Amino acid sequence: MSRHPDFVPQGVIPAVLLPFHEDLSIDEPSFRAHLRDVGAVQGLSAITINAHSTEVASCTQDEQLRVMEITGQEVGDALPIIHGVWADGSLEAARIARQAQVGGASALLVFPPAPFTLGQSAEMVLAHFKTIGDATDLPLIVFQYPLATGQGYPARHGIQVNGHWSCRISSRNCGFQLALLRRVLTLPLRLLARTRPRAKRRTAAMFFAPWPVR
Repeated sequence: MSRHPDFVPQGVIPAVLLPFHEDLSIDEPSFRAHLRDVGAVQGLSAITINAHSTEVASCTQDEQLRVMEITGQEVGDALPIIHGVWADGSLEAARIARQAQVGGASALLVFPPAPFTLGQSAEMVLAHFKTIGDATDLPLIVFQYPLATGQGYPARHGIQVNGHWSCRISSRNCGFQLALLRRVLTLPLRLLARTRPRAKRRTAAMFFAPWPVR
């Protein structure tokens, strides 16, 4: 169950990093230290895990569970946790959503299914989010890619699932834009620079911190 049941996604919400050992197993001590460093920053509203910056696409189901467990242990009492939902199928996305809620997440960051790059309709998008929304009562955050990628949602696909208005996150310039806010709050890069793990990463490049939205 969520440790912060009244949480509304807004404010400054950094996505933390996930360091790995040379054998590409999770470097848990470094991850714990990183979580404590980020969590100590004043003014944060929540922390995001199992997203791009924690290399969710290359993590197994068990690894995602472990990331959630560690995050809850280190910062879960102090900060709400936003859990990413990365899945190409709606049923798998719903499973992840249920798992995240049981693990203590306070909101879900839903990434678009990769097959949407081949084409999508409003009915497809709404069916995907309804399937997830039926599996959880957590707030849903919609990750918005540029429309040119094929995975972005046109404005006409306005999404409301089970009475939960989604907030929309834009990846333009690797930045976060929360539509529920009156203004955009960004975390300066220099603030996160000192908290970046120097351990091995699984992928060659990732974005590490929120950038201002132009």
